[in-house]
Amino acid sequence: MNFSVQTILVMTAALLVAGTGGAGVEESLAKNAPARIELHDQYDAPKILSFPTTNITVLTIADRKGSEQVDRWIAELKPRYAGRIDLRGLADVRGVPWFLQEKIGKRFQETRQYPVMMDWSGKVCAQLGYQPGQANILILNQNGKVLGRFTGEAVERKRTAACHLIDQALSSPMPPPAVSTAKSSAGLDP
Repeated sequence: MNFSVQTILVMTAALLVAGTGGAGVEESLAKNAPARIELHDQYDAPKILSFPTTNITVLTIADRKGSEQVDRWIAELKPRYAGRIDLRGLADVRGVPWFLQEKIGKRFQETRQYPVMMDWSGKVCAQLGYQPGQANILILNQNGKVLGRFTGEAVERKRTAACHLIDQALSSPMPPPAVSTAKSSAGLDP
């Protein structure tokens, strides 16, 4: 009888731990972007994103698999908000050996004419709570606060919600500068 009670207690504890596992994911997502992100783009030009900014920033983050989903997001947002938002791209290219980085950079040059910050270490993507294998769209206010996150395909429901959030942010007055405890991300890799 004790064995079955012990078994039930162990199973109950395991279910409780498993049930709360998802809660930690939401809590661990970054609520603010780093105050300063410094990376090179696919042309090896230094790119800096620092807060505060004058515009709302929409940051697209993707790895190879997720990059296919980014194009539809950009096709929706770029013409609609031209000149009113800062649209930035960030590529999670961690794991690419140093001797293939130039080749990957050239492939990006062929497929993406706009600058894409290349995160060779994956540190910046991790700081932002990036979810691999899908497009990650972060809407950031002028102080770098994450107003909203969208992942995956740019289906109508998500696009509508993202546009509504951007519209709200654009119609709100610029928030006062926040006192940031976010660490700067010196992601300049050779």
